[in-house]
Amino acid sequence: MGETAILIAAHKAFDPPALEGYLPVQVGAALAAQDLGFQRDDEGENISEKNPQYCELTGHYWAWKNLPGPETMGLVHYRRYFVHDMYAADVKSQILTAAEAEKLLEHYDIILPKPVYKLACNGILFHDRPKEVQNRPMVLLEELMRRRCPEYMPSFEKFAYGRRASFGNMLIAKREVFCAYSAWMFPLLEEFERLGAEQGVLAPRMCGFISEYLLCIWADHNFPPEKILFMDVANTEDDRRALAYRMRKVLVKLGLLEPVSKAAFAVYYKLKGC
Repeated sequence: MGETAILIAAHKAFDPPALEGYLPVQVGAALAAQDLGFQRDDEGENISEKNPQYCELTGHYWAWKNLPGPETMGLVHYRRYFVHDMYAADVKSQILTAAEAEKLLEHYDIILPKPVYKLACNGILFHDRPKEVQNRPMVLLEELMRRRCPEYMPSFEKFAYGRRASFGNMLIAKREVFCAYSAWMFPLLEEFERLGAEQGVLAPRMCGFISEYLLCIWADHNFPPEKILFMDVANTEDDRRALAYRMRKVLVKLGLLEPVSKAAFAVYYKLKGC
């Protein structure tokens, strides 16, 4: 690989963007019936067989352990990319290039997806409810973090008890940042997986879900806000003719998306008792 390796996690065939520095990786390759012809995540030191639980993170782990060369590293998805304009007519032409990422990282420490409002089912915790009636995996994560890394608890509170978070386990950063996060995150996930299985709260994909919070928490704790760049993420498989997509596009162009979203979710949280 060259100076940049932005992994494109994929579990099925797709048409990768023809961009230098992007590396399609077949995640869960150890369990797959078909070889997609991409770099596999079951070579070298790997956790490929854990893909049903760790999702795209098996690709992240493979890169961490097996790519010593790239100075800039990252992870996106076969259909989700960091973009400049998610409403452009040709959204694929808006995908952040490796050269652009390298330039941005001269001023920022990490690139993450823009935070979005969470649904009530997405791991929200409540200060005014007994632990036994709250989201059990998130309660387990809280207990684990209080014991292993209590200095991170202010950031945990911000995202676990808050209303917004970045999702997708997507990031781009300098190699030392990517590796520092990996060295912190995977041991936590390993213990969460073990305890979750013992306590009967480990549903499929749970480690992949929990790590979305861990990425927010780690970045928030380690970097000042001005050193984190939040970028739009576009789903290249979205139906751009759908009414919801067109309404969102209009609200963005009018500068009304944030106030309308904030008001709508305030009502939603009220109805859900959040």
